[in-house]
Amino acid sequence: MHFHRKAFFLLLILISSVCGTEQAFAQKLLDKRVSVSAAKKPVSYVLDNISKQGGFYFSYISTTVNDDSLITVNIHSKTVRQALESIFGDRYQYRETNDHIIIQPAVREKWFAITGTVTDRNTGLPLADVSVFERQYLASTLTDAQGRFRLQLRESDKYSMARVTVSLGSFYTDTTLLIAQGNDVHFDLSLAPSEHLLDNFELTQYSGLERSWLGKHLFSTNLRKQSANLGKFFVDKPFQVSLTPGLGSHGKLSGQVTNAISFNAIGGYAAGVDGFELGGAFNIDKKDVKYVQIAGLFNIVNGKTTGVQIAGLTNVVNDSMKGLQISGINYKIRGSVKGMTITGINGSVEGNFQGFQLSGLYNIVENKRHDTFAVEGFQLAGLRNRAKGNVTGMQLAGIKNRVWGDVNGVQLAFINRARKVKGVQIGFINVADSVDGYSIGFLNVIKKGYHVLSMSSDEVLNTNVAFLGGNKRLYSIYTAGYNFDPKRRAFGLGYGIGSQIAIGRHVSILAELTSTGMYTDTSSTPSIIRFRTGCNIQLAKKLAIHFGPSIALSSVTVSQQKGFQTLEPDNKLYVVDKRNGVVSWIGWQAGIDLF
Repeated sequence: MHFHRKAFFLLLILISSVCGTEQAFAQKLLDKRVSVSAAKKPVSYVLDNISKQGGFYFSYISTTVNDDSLITVNIHSKTVRQALESIFGDRYQYRETNDHIIIQPAVREKWFAITGTVTDRNTGLPLADVSVFERQYLASTLTDAQGRFRLQLRESDKYSMARVTVSLGSFYTDTTLLIAQGNDVHFDLSLAPSEHLLDNFELTQYSGLERSWLGKHLFSTNLRKQSANLGKFFVDKPFQVSLTPGLGSHGKLSGQVTNAISFNAIGGYAAGVDGFELGGAFNIDKKDVKYVQIAGLFNIVNGKTTGVQIAGLTNVVNDSMKGLQISGINYKIRGSVKGMTITGINGSVEGNFQGFQLSGLYNIVENKRHDTFAVEGFQLAGLRNRAKGNVTGMQLAGIKNRVWGDVNGVQLAFINRARKVKGVQIGFINVADSVDGYSIGFLNVIKKGYHVLSMSSDEVLNTNVAFLGGNKRLYSIYTAGYNFDPKRRAFGLGYGIGSQIAIGRHVSILAELTSTGMYTDTSSTPSIIRFRTGCNIQLAKKLAIHFGPSIALSSVTVSQQKGFQTLEPDNKLYVVDKRNGVVSWIGWQAGIDLF
């Protein structure tokens, strides 16, 4: 049965566009196998034969299909599609809906070619590797060694004219031509050398991505040449789909396009991203990236990054970073950071950092831009934090914190080092030029701090030598003492902390807490924990005296050899308590300090 009325044919097309079951029938009709033999029979006869075997109907407009023409065919066990192609060739296309196959004229793409030769205007010599591109279609090519090129374009209803630009970077003046669509065009063009090369050429620390090691290995030669030539040409497009750099929807011009959405099966190269980018292995962008970028291996952004950036191995940003960055191994940011960075091993920032920096091993903020601060926020590393500049906030590391400037906050590590501390250092070793806060540790080395050699006597050891280091707010005490009395011999080594509060120009009140390990010829080594206070009076620039009471706590020991001291209440000035082998008493200390 044939339907020749145009209205019914259009109705079938409408049904096919909205019917949800179209795809279910698509494979059942055109893939059915038929056999038909005809010698000089009308097309309508052959189509009737095929439709009866397949159990469906053909629909077409009689003005487009001449069903009265005579044909000879011999088709044996072929699909309906193959049978139709044997009858009509490639002149028609076929659509299916329900129990109908609609025959329509095939839509053919129309192409036209632009060819020519490019030469130097002054010398007349041909110019090789000149970019010839059409910015609306994102089609491009390069001239060969003889300056010849061929650029093929597809006709489009969207544009009335093709805008073809010829460019060789900053070396020659760009030339743009308007060419009507539809017909092949040939032209010879001479480019004028640029007269203001130095004024237009700008070299920055971010230039030369195509000439980098990765660029040479990941980008084709033609792609690198195009990017070098078209440094001024950039466009925005809604999306990009690519397999590798240069092999995708934007071709060799991918490096000149900023995409809203970019999907790269292996890796992609673009001018930038203003939305979302996903790469199976890597993403490389010449300019800025917003707002989400994810790669299985690495991301490289030559400009600024804003938003979320995630890579399985490494992230490289050649300008600033704002937002969240997560790297499996490491990252490098040549500008400043505002936000949070997380990496498995190490992270490096060449600007300043505001936010949270977390690394499995070590963090580095080089601050090569010479700002007054390096870090404002929190640095956390398994081994080491390093900051060139001032730090406001907290540094926490397993081994070492190093700050070339001032610390206004907290440093916590086995070793802490800074120029000036306006907060707190907590570590086994603390080093600083000056401390306007507290250094809490076993060894505090403060260049412009409190350094005292003290000689004193107390009720247990009549001769003590101690070194005090830190500042007067908080200093460490390293002490050694001996009792030369032949009837009360004993030897002790101790450590403690102390603080002094000035109550006058030359007078201070001191408070010190020490623990001293004692040798008194016993099987055990008792310790004396002592809190002492008193007065420190400065007599001269490098001379002071100190004296005052103390209270001590120790275990009771009895000497087993004559002449060694027994730590018993009878030998103390005043016994506070004695029970369960522990004794406490009130004692005294007095001595001189040398600076």
